[in-house]
Amino acid sequence: MAQLEHKHRTQSLLQFGLALALLVIVNVLANARFGDTPLYGALDLTEDKRFTLTDNTIEQLNALQEPLFVRVLLTGNLPVDFQRLADKAEETLIDFAGHNDLLEYEFADPLSGTPEQRTERQKNLAEEGIVPETVYSAESAAERSATVVYPYAIFYYGGRTRIVPLLQPSPRGFNQVRRLNKAEALMEYNFSRAIESLTNNDKPLIGFTVANGEIPPANTGDLVSVLRKDYEIGPVVLDSFVSIPQDIKLLIVAKPTVPFEDFEVFKLDQYVMNGGKILWAIDNIGMDYDSLQGRNEFYPLPRELGLDELFFKYGIRMTPVLGLDLSNTQIPIRTGTPGGQPKIEMTPFPYHVLAVPQGEHPIIKNLDPVDLRFPTVIETVNDEDPDITKTLLLKSSPRSRRKRLPSSIDLDAQKYQLDLDRFNEDGLPFAYLLEGRFKSPYANRLSKANEEALRQGGLPFRKESDPTRMVVIADGDILSNPVIKNQTYSMGYNIWQRFTYANKPFILNAIEYLLDPEGVISARGKDVKLRLLDREAALADSFKWQTINILVPLFILALFGLIFNLLRRRKYARK
Repeated sequence: MAQLEHKHRTQSLLQFGLALALLVIVNVLANARFGDTPLYGALDLTEDKRFTLTDNTIEQLNALQEPLFVRVLLTGNLPVDFQRLADKAEETLIDFAGHNDLLEYEFADPLSGTPEQRTERQKNLAEEGIVPETVYSAESAAERSATVVYPYAIFYYGGRTRIVPLLQPSPRGFNQVRRLNKAEALMEYNFSRAIESLTNNDKPLIGFTVANGEIPPANTGDLVSVLRKDYEIGPVVLDSFVSIPQDIKLLIVAKPTVPFEDFEVFKLDQYVMNGGKILWAIDNIGMDYDSLQGRNEFYPLPRELGLDELFFKYGIRMTPVLGLDLSNTQIPIRTGTPGGQPKIEMTPFPYHVLAVPQGEHPIIKNLDPVDLRFPTVIETVNDEDPDITKTLLLKSSPRSRRKRLPSSIDLDAQKYQLDLDRFNEDGLPFAYLLEGRFKSPYANRLSKANEEALRQGGLPFRKESDPTRMVVIADGDILSNPVIKNQTYSMGYNIWQRFTYANKPFILNAIEYLLDPEGVISARGKDVKLRLLDREAALADSFKWQTINILVPLFILALFGLIFNLLRRRKYARK
């Protein structure tokens, strides 16, 4: 008997040892790699694939050669919605680290420590441009609390640093939950873009055309300073080149006001024919807010820039038609002089259109409103051409209308009620992405001068382009940043409403897509669906659901006990 018990004990210990060894082996394999390939995997069963990284992000992580360290500042005693954002950041970093052991991260609370330490730490963060956000929440009908949070992540790689805001500014009244949901949807993109900036030593060259009355350097300073982090930037004087060098990966034409000569247009065309990318920001009507200073009425005129035939051949027409919209921003207008003092009121200005991007394209996905000033309507032509794909990026709201020239823009008219019945058009187009093979307008009229210029540059004349891309925007001021008393403000900053609109993210997305549509920008195509709780309905039905949650489990438990006892009695009653 003792020998049998010893045998069973030995067998039990052996089985336990084998089970423990198997468990250890499974855990080791679950965290092991064979080269760059992990020996573990995951199945994403979510409808929106929120836990699946894009192929570009995975390639980017596998290519890391040095340790990448991420410090997330969003931690501590956070409101519920911000805790969800912090959890999403941690989930994303866990997914990232699963593809490369060189990535490490930590959550650090800037508000921890003594008051002196907190003050010193906040001062240092502010010097780096990291400013806190105050979140107000109503704990009850009589109490309202304020919490300071730092929605930022800081990436460190190879002696370089990149600060990533987890939240973007949103217009007043924008739902906070939706804002946080948008931040979750863009989490992978923002992190991937930071890694791309830190690891990419081969910076593409971007050129800005000059000498045709483009936006002054002071008013493109903000855009240029941001682009310099990831790209080489330089001016392009079309007169100084026989042909535009092909090492310029992207050309930006920023609100020209002086007409292009034919040989300049030819250079632009052949640059496109050889696969060059162009971002066009065109004011087709000579109208700015400054034109109304000192007067209440102004008659704008179309700008003849010499680009009409080029655009027509590429599939669009820049019309001299202003787009007006009831979705707009406000400007200060003098509405009277009571007591001899001018009375200034902020008044909606339908010529300053607030375009809300809508669509699934990565350039505009999850993008906030864009502030456009006196935009003109773009029309498409040759839509039957199968070689060109046209994607509408920016458009007006359903309450908009056209204004054809010649007609005046009258500030006095803004004091009175608009004729709302006239704002009956939907989706006036203000920006397009054009992709495909473009045809040259010079195919049947190549002059000897242009032919000689090509010969000097050692380039053949091309009638059709390689596959390439361009973005055309019917507003040049979208690239401009305000400069007030020698202080440069952010691009998209509205000086009257004191709010920064999404002009900069829109342009940066467009540039990123034009240069590499399959790169980091592809992560912007992800969509995390928002499933909001109806708080009012939940509160109204709270008693019902509390009762269900308490009684139903008890009922199930009692039913299980009853059935179990009945079965037990039946079993042993037979014996």
